[in-house]
Amino acid sequence: MALRYALLGLLSKEPSTGYELAQRFKETMTHFWTAHHTQIYRELGKMEKEELVSSKIIHQEEYPDKKIYSIESKGYEDLIQWLARDTVGQPKLKDEQLMRVSLFHLISSKEAITYLNKTKKLHTDGLAFMERWKRLNFPDEKVPKQELGEYLTLEYGMRYMKNWIEWCDWAIEVLEKFDEE
Repeated sequence: MALRYALLGLLSKEPSTGYELAQRFKETMTHFWTAHHTQIYRELGKMEKEELVSSKIIHQEEYPDKKIYSIESKGYEDLIQWLARDTVGQPKLKDEQLMRVSLFHLISSKEAITYLNKTKKLHTDGLAFMERWKRLNFPDEKVPKQELGEYLTLEYGMRYMKNWIEWCDWAIEVLEKFDEE
């Protein structure tokens, strides 16, 4: 259900094609939510049936026709009602990487360190992507109200990546000491 509100939120800023929504989703939300493009198109179809969004076909000569989605007043009202709900759930931490770490007792320290170095590299690359995106989109740390959510969640994502990187360094030190014993 959260994908629906993510898409409505993106459409509240500007009408977009499904492809553009998938790209903006990837740029602005991938550090806290994932969705495959097929999920996005399926949800857009459901929302159109429910009259939360509408679409129009733009005919193009040299390219395939494109479908542009717009949020409808019913979709905007649904989005605002969802935002206004006074529900704060328990924090969730469901991470397959940590599940693997919890089972490190079954493999050698060398294998565990190799795994941690790989995940550290992925997080370092992710952090670099976010930092570039931040420099491009918020060069002077000036944040337009319409982009406040992206800015705040981007900062969270960057802090998460930095924390994981620091934690990997610490865990590698622990594993190296464990091997010495």
